[in-house]
Amino acid sequence: MDKAANLLMRERPSTLTNSFGKDHEYCPDCKDRGIIIIDNNTARICHCQEQKRLERLFKSSQITPAFRAKTFENFVTDNRPPIIKAMFECARDYAQRFTEIQKQENNWLVFLGEPGAGKTHLSMAVANWLLARGIPTLYFQHVEGLGELKDLLRKQGEEGIAAKLEQMKKVELLIWDDLFWGKEQPREFELEITFEVLNYRYLNLKPTIISSNRTPQQLLKIDNGTIGSRIVERGKGHMVVVQDHEANYRLMGE
Repeated sequence: MDKAANLLMRERPSTLTNSFGKDHEYCPDCKDRGIIIIDNNTARICHCQEQKRLERLFKSSQITPAFRAKTFENFVTDNRPPIIKAMFECARDYAQRFTEIQKQENNWLVFLGEPGAGKTHLSMAVANWLLARGIPTLYFQHVEGLGELKDLLRKQGEEGIAAKLEQMKKVELLIWDDLFWGKEQPREFELEITFEVLNYRYLNLKPTIISSNRTPQQLLKIDNGTIGSRIVERGKGHMVVVQDHEANYRLMGE
């Protein structure tokens, strides 16, 4: 047996933390060695290593524990308008066929329009579904995320945000939540960051989930349509626009 295997054979106390932050005992099958010895010449990787990998994916996704609880199973469609059911089906189809869709040009999932319709919930449901299947994912909330980038820029200069932008550009699946939130015209910093990241993903056919309270027409009026046109184009086939106030469950008192 080689030196690496011998090192892994040494027992060491350990506690694993699952994706929801709950501690549990180390793996009883391999006693947290990471491998299971079959005989003197062979060994195999223990199943717990895959679990650890998934836990790291959930942690790096920057999806909060509350959002990790958002699933297709707990999304309510009963007594909701048909457009909400259509949005649900669109999200589920995207998740289930992701390995096929990600190879296509129009591989973005886009939910636009009325707030309170469940756009974020379904975006998280897709993300959690794919994370559980080993797809690297990153969540970016527009207002909070840009605020963090501004702080980094102020404290560390452009080098401070370079690593974050690189991660956003190249992660296998990026979720950009509440894009251009608010009624006012996006400021220059917003536009520069948004275009830099989304244009890279547009050019390199990187799967992306966009949710926004803006409609397609409103997005196309921003920055001469340089960002909106890319979103609309890549979202063909998996884009739902909610424009009915009745779709807003917050206004319904639910």
